[in-house]
Amino acid sequence: MLKYIWLSTLIFFSTSVPALAVQSATAVHTGAVQGIASEATAQKEFQRWTDQREELSSEIRDMKMTNSWLEFQNAKYQRYLEKQKAVIAELERRKVEALRIQMELEPFLEIIVDKLSAQIAADLPFLEEERTLRMTFLRDSLDDYHLELSEKLRRVLEALQIETEYGRTIETVSSELDIQGVSMQVSIFRLGRTALFYQTEDASSAGFWDRKNQKWQPAAQEFTRDIRRAKDMASRKRAVELLSLPIGEAQ
Repeated sequence: MLKYIWLSTLIFFSTSVPALAVQSATAVHTGAVQGIASEATAQKEFQRWTDQREELSSEIRDMKMTNSWLEFQNAKYQRYLEKQKAVIAELERRKVEALRIQMELEPFLEIIVDKLSAQIAADLPFLEEERTLRMTFLRDSLDDYHLELSEKLRRVLEALQIETEYGRTIETVSSELDIQGVSMQVSIFRLGRTALFYQTEDASSAGFWDRKNQKWQPAAQEFTRDIRRAKDMASRKRAVELLSLPIGEAQ
């Protein structure tokens, strides 16, 4: 009887061990598969996190670079603003100065033209028509509302320059003069703004403009030759030399 029980037990164990082994191997395999899957999942998460970290690091670097650039541009823009403020302040100063100059210059030009007109009226009687037309042109210019002040100034300065040049030039022109009630065709010699002389065509007589009496006066006979020489010098027909000419008394 005992033999039979032992044999039964032996048969039971001999049939159970393979089953347990199979179950244990299956569990191990399942655990290994799950471990591998967990490792793979962890690896994927790690890689994702690493990628995110690199992406965030790249974004941080870009943001830092952008911030540095913005700080640089802001500092530069502040300097630009300061410079523009200085420019605007200077323009405002010039505007005020220009307005002040305009308020002073426009009436000053009127005074200059009046003085120039008076000077021409008291000056030697040469180029009278040309100079009168110039003065008329200047007055019309000053009264022109649409003409810029700068152009008015230019025209006045140009007229002053022309009048100044008359004092450094000499010329000889032919004209008809009334000499002591007699109309004569003469040659007039202008010595700058110093004196005017006339000589008849036959060179028989000569004279000068008397500033004090504001009329033509005959010159002494001894000056006739010197006046002729002066005319020749003005026409470059004779070398320059010292001459004695009657100028008359100052007005």
